[in-house]
Amino acid sequence: MTVMPEIVRLENNEDESDVLVQVVRGKMSLGTLVQHAEQLQSSGHLVAAANLYKLWIKHTEDDKKHFAFFNLGSLMQSVSDLGEARQAYENALKLQPDFAQAQINLGLVHEKSGDPDQAIRVWAALAGQRYLNAQFAPEMLTTALNHIGRLQENQKNYKLAMDAMAQSLLINPKQPGVIQHWLHIRQKSCEWPVYKELPNISANEMMMATSPLAMLALTEDPLQQLLCSHAFVARTYSLKEEFLSKGKSYQHDKVRVGYVSGDFREHAVGFLLPTFLQSHDRDCYELYAFDFTQDDGSQHRQDLLKQFDHVCDVRALSDRQAAETILKYEIDVLIDLHGLSAGARPGIFALHPAPKQGTYIGFIGTTGMPWFDFVLADPRVLPPELALYFTEKPLYVDGTFIPLTAPKTDLPTVHRADVLLPENAFVMGAFGNVYKITPDMFACWMRLLHRIPNSVLWLIDDNSVTTANLKKQISSAKVELSRVIFTSRTGHDEFCARLKLCDVYLDTYPYNCGSTTNDVVQAGVPMVTMYGRTMVSRMGLSILTEVGQAGNALDNITDYENKIFEISNGSINYNPSYYSFNSNKKIKFL
Repeated sequence: MTVMPEIVRLENNEDESDVLVQVVRGKMSLGTLVQHAEQLQSSGHLVAAANLYKLWIKHTEDDKKHFAFFNLGSLMQSVSDLGEARQAYENALKLQPDFAQAQINLGLVHEKSGDPDQAIRVWAALAGQRYLNAQFAPEMLTTALNHIGRLQENQKNYKLAMDAMAQSLLINPKQPGVIQHWLHIRQKSCEWPVYKELPNISANEMMMATSPLAMLALTEDPLQQLLCSHAFVARTYSLKEEFLSKGKSYQHDKVRVGYVSGDFREHAVGFLLPTFLQSHDRDCYELYAFDFTQDDGSQHRQDLLKQFDHVCDVRALSDRQAAETILKYEIDVLIDLHGLSAGARPGIFALHPAPKQGTYIGFIGTTGMPWFDFVLADPRVLPPELALYFTEKPLYVDGTFIPLTAPKTDLPTVHRADVLLPENAFVMGAFGNVYKITPDMFACWMRLLHRIPNSVLWLIDDNSVTTANLKKQISSAKVELSRVIFTSRTGHDEFCARLKLCDVYLDTYPYNCGSTTNDVVQAGVPMVTMYGRTMVSRMGLSILTEVGQAGNALDNITDYENKIFEISNGSINYNPSYYSFNSNKKIKFL
């Protein structure tokens, strides 16, 4: 169809075309209307398309008018006119109350408008229809329940999130993405055991749907982690691999190294990067940041970006546009700082915009992605015999692959009374992410409270559901609740200051702390870790060996528990001066 100029000028309310005459006379069918509107939209005339829908709605008696309201709502939603979108969806539902897709979209508009409770009410009303005689496509019901679960998870209302997802899986158990989230929510809730039977879902299906991040904290079996990553990549990314840099061999005065990340900010990765970047020999390497970070406005972010020779904002670019930009800069080595963690953009790397591509620190395990050539590691965290379980080849750095940053000198002063810690207690701190806590590790911590009479365990109060579940475990272990102190999260400087109040830091297993271990080293607090056969379970070993405290890294839980007990009774003397900072280690890529 040829679009008449007059249609375009609908933006100025001109209505002299034949198309408008048909609309005003009520002679245009819904199908023809949609064709005209889509033509306008594809030409970029969104306001004209919206005006055409509005005019047709005004002059028609078509019993399918609710579809026009729905299309108008979708159009307004796409341009973020949320008020108009909401009104259009509500009008569609007045005409057709059981219009499921309109209810789904209306909930999304409420969510984007900052009213999550109203969004959940809309979706819950749709999901509740399955108890009536109304006929709905099962995918509409599961979509509504999954949105409820997602939104409740975002708000850390984990019990409600799990309930919604379990209901969705009752309707359709063949949803690996929903199983994945349901399992990880159970981890974050410390709802044990994590693997719980659900109707019509086999144990194998549940295991294969586990996310790679969740699997890092569930097992120390490197083969299981490899299979998990492969399964996740296969079901999540339908990326066609291309080789934009094929045959490229650049001859620059310095090797151009590009880092791709959305975490150039106050983030666990962002806190470690400055020291890591300082370890590059700037006579040999030129550093590029390909940045898609949501700017947090922090001074840390500004200082971090200054360490790069060039910063390129790719946040608004598609994966292909970002890859073509990287290709234009003739990057020799490109490094991803996400792996399989949240916010990753593997579509950039699947296009191979650089001759050599690797991954570092964002995900402490194999990604299973075929477009990565190497992973930055050290021989302690990923020895050759364990590298067999990685699709990436290890590129070893000197010392520990976790940068050890210089101690901060401007931390606030915090006293035990400020955080409700008993003044004379033996304080055992454990501030890793709550999903890293396992039943076996928590049981060990409970035994330590029994063995060390004047001790307390200091944990993060991450959310009400997790804290309530942990308190149930504490009571089951016959430990007084007062012996476990829960403290809310805080800013990084305050967190580092609080660490100094610990007498010992308890690492988690099989997912060790990484960035937090660096903070513990800075604080001069002894840390006890346990290591196994996966990269993520050997981070503590790597760091403690580097700072001369390899004796605090144990390979079994009995020795781990006994080491902490020895520290509590003073049989081991620790001097914070043992912890040394070394910025002379150099990274070598080629």
